[in-house]
Amino acid sequence: MSLLVVAFFAGSLSACKESEEVVTEELKLLSVTPSSGLKVNPGMVEVVLEFNQPVVIADTTGLSISTEGKIQNPYTVARYLKAMVPVAAGAHSQFCVAPGAIAVFARNNTNTERYTVDIEALSATSNRSLEATRLLEFLRDNTGKKMLSGVSACVNWNQYEAMWVYKHTGRYPALNNFDFIHDVYSTPGGWIDYSNTTPAVSWADENGVVGAMWHWGQIANNGYDITCTPGSEQDQTSFRPADIFDPESEGYRKMISDIDRVANFMKPLANLRIPILWRPLHEAQGNWKEETNGAGWQKSWFWWGIDGPEACVELWKVMYDRMVNYHGLTNLIWVYNSGDSMRWYPGDEYVDVVGYDFYNSSMEDMVYWYEFMKSHYPGKLLAICECGNIPRLSEQWEKGLYWNYFMPWWDNSITSDPASAEFNNTAHGNADIEYWQDAWNCDFMLSRDQMPSFRD
Repeated sequence: MSLLVVAFFAGSLSACKESEEVVTEELKLLSVTPSSGLKVNPGMVEVVLEFNQPVVIADTTGLSISTEGKIQNPYTVARYLKAMVPVAAGAHSQFCVAPGAIAVFARNNTNTERYTVDIEALSATSNRSLEATRLLEFLRDNTGKKMLSGVSACVNWNQYEAMWVYKHTGRYPALNNFDFIHDVYSTPGGWIDYSNTTPAVSWADENGVVGAMWHWGQIANNGYDITCTPGSEQDQTSFRPADIFDPESEGYRKMISDIDRVANFMKPLANLRIPILWRPLHEAQGNWKEETNGAGWQKSWFWWGIDGPEACVELWKVMYDRMVNYHGLTNLIWVYNSGDSMRWYPGDEYVDVVGYDFYNSSMEDMVYWYEFMKSHYPGKLLAICECGNIPRLSEQWEKGLYWNYFMPWWDNSITSDPASAEFNNTAHGNADIEYWQDAWNCDFMLSRDQMPSFRD
């Protein structure tokens, strides 16, 4: 017996008492469960749509979900359409009833409107800090409405890029992204001292959003250098990320030790309830391609990708567990750098934001990657994690590219020293002041002074 017939009989038995009361008014959706904004436990979630008249399923192919998995046991009971929908931890899913999928009981007319139910499952980190939750929800609520402006710190632990934008435009970007690139050299009172949290704390105190990344270095083949050089790292280091599969190996212990060091730099910020957009293992895929499995020039350039996607994904998961569950860094919002292969993706429960790095990109490039990420990572926030010389944000917005935030890369020749003559220059290798003026002219662009506090 077909599903349609079963659904029809189920609807007939349950609606028999109402059949005499069937009216000819237009079919209307009265309510949905789960209701908007209600987060559910991950797994199979019951979805219920209530209509103003008894209904039956007319076309099961018109029932769909935006994420992977199959709808189970869709059926109708009187005025209700019900189905079980799979939702992964921390993910958003949308249950959709296409036009023509349902019909009014005892009548031939089907629905002409598309009905949708948005579903969000709780994250694997159910203990995510209140402040991080507020920032995440702020970004979600403003998707398609507002965009956060951002900059990358030049070079790692300061606000110079943001100061340069403010000097020439009178407005600070909303987001300042720091880099733990010199973590092995950090010493209290030294030339680099990540234990001095003033650069990040003072930014957050002004309602600025704090971002962080990590150009994670390892010992090079020459025995003394720390390497993290895009394009040639496979040739510079013999360190193996695949050691992450062997907890007894020296390489595993080294990676855990490195993660612990950076986690300890971040703990004071967590104690001050500062949420952080955390982007580890960035650009992992590099030039790696499925068809060559990373052979020749089509390879990863950072060391964390040189053993392929499986090792990199495992490293991400181990880092996630170590930072969140061992060190208690529940203030982190996890940002993943996308490539064109889903094999590098750690999974919805380990990722909050998906982004791409754009340099010298055309509008065609921007549209392609936006649509790619929107379709492959449904429900995730989308970001321009790094950029340089890309189409203006006003033009991108007109094309429907509703990024949650953007972040030009720094220009060392211009912004490394606020006291220098170069700092007065309005030129920039990645986003000059004319580019910023266009951004500020957009009513959707948020600067720091427009941001709420997430720690009240």
